[in-house]
Amino acid sequence: MVKTTGDCSCIFNTYDYTKRNQTLCAVRPAICQSQKLEAAWAVGADQVLQRPLPQSSGEIKPGGAGCLHPVLFHARLVSMSYVRSYAEILDLIDQIDPVAYATTRNHLSGAVTRLSPYITRGIISLPFVRERLLAKHSAADCAKLIQELAWREYFQNVWFDRGDDIFSDIRFPRDDWRHAAVVSAVADAATGVQAMDAAIKELYDTGYMHNHMRMWVASVSCNLAYAHWHAMGAWLYYHLIDGDLASNFLSWQWVAGTSVNKRYTVNQALINACSDQQQAHSLLTFDREQMTQLPTPDILLPFEDSQLTTSYPDLDPLVTVSGATVSLYTPWTLDPTWRPADVDRRILVIDPVWFDRYPVSDLVLDFIIRQGTIVIPELEVHVGSVSDIHGISDALTVQALAHQTNQAWPVQFDQIDRLFPHVQGYYKSFFAYWKAVQAP
Repeated sequence: MVKTTGDCSCIFNTYDYTKRNQTLCAVRPAICQSQKLEAAWAVGADQVLQRPLPQSSGEIKPGGAGCLHPVLFHARLVSMSYVRSYAEILDLIDQIDPVAYATTRNHLSGAVTRLSPYITRGIISLPFVRERLLAKHSAADCAKLIQELAWREYFQNVWFDRGDDIFSDIRFPRDDWRHAAVVSAVADAATGVQAMDAAIKELYDTGYMHNHMRMWVASVSCNLAYAHWHAMGAWLYYHLIDGDLASNFLSWQWVAGTSVNKRYTVNQALINACSDQQQAHSLLTFDREQMTQLPTPDILLPFEDSQLTTSYPDLDPLVTVSGATVSLYTPWTLDPTWRPADVDRRILVIDPVWFDRYPVSDLVLDFIIRQGTIVIPELEVHVGSVSDIHGISDALTVQALAHQTNQAWPVQFDQIDRLFPHVQGYYKSFFAYWKAVQAP
């Protein structure tokens, strides 16, 4: 149960764009009573959001005098619109127009699916999305969307095959980096490219950024500012509620030209064509083929170390699981349809091995826990290693869905459903992979 007693100084937080170093500034009115806070959580989502979260053996320790813990429950109104019940997520799939998606997906106002937070967190699988689409639409109409879903599985295959190689130049090393830090103008949303700056501010508020915009941000960062893709990729991953390690870092490598021997470029004309902004002049006013030949604009020269860290919620230890049947979940395997019966304990493991190495923001961690507890009844939360769970070695059974982040867990693994299970392993490019998928 969530512990709330009396008045408290809970506040909504937003990002201070001029002083970013993980400092949140209080700029929105205080919400003091727990009833008001619960009502705020319900904005933009199903009423199921109003139940106390998450479950644990004890109660969440308050962050101050009766206040909900500020890390886990800083409760941003805009981001909560992405927290959905399972029924709402299914309805989101059913509302997809695959033809409109195919023709407008690159536009910032296009008919994109907005499914990425729920696919990333394992709530819905790629084959599940495909089959639900094909139940309503023709294979021809769904072809482009299914191909785009395949990119995610391709990146996962590369990660499973190459492991930590995905976090360094995977094929074509570059030696022209100016630094391995964060471009200040990008992190400040102060590039002067209006659509880009607006999207970065939206990222800080909601944890979401349009996929095409991610490519443009990466291109400006890597191929104009010459910031190393890994540092900038870690910065973006930190803020994404749909942060997937393989998709994120391999996409940055694709843009930077270290996974394929070509650098992705962007200019103002492309952004104007794919957005509602019609900006005449910016630092991107040039022909795309000129981008990699130009000097870095002055505004992109300043940089800084990111110093990203994960702030963990302060939770009481779980009641012992000795003698219980236990299902363990990672933040990427929150499938509510997996082993739906005959399980005594369901536990989400927030393992610092990964969250210290690749930190996430308060907003992202809040989303993971809140979304997980919405779709999985009586989900408990454990911060630490699996071996730290009291009684785990004496549990009757312990199982988990296999993921690259939990391979060292001493558990029985079930395999996730795959979009194209007959094509696995490492392919040097997506198109080589796609050719194998389409082969008779």
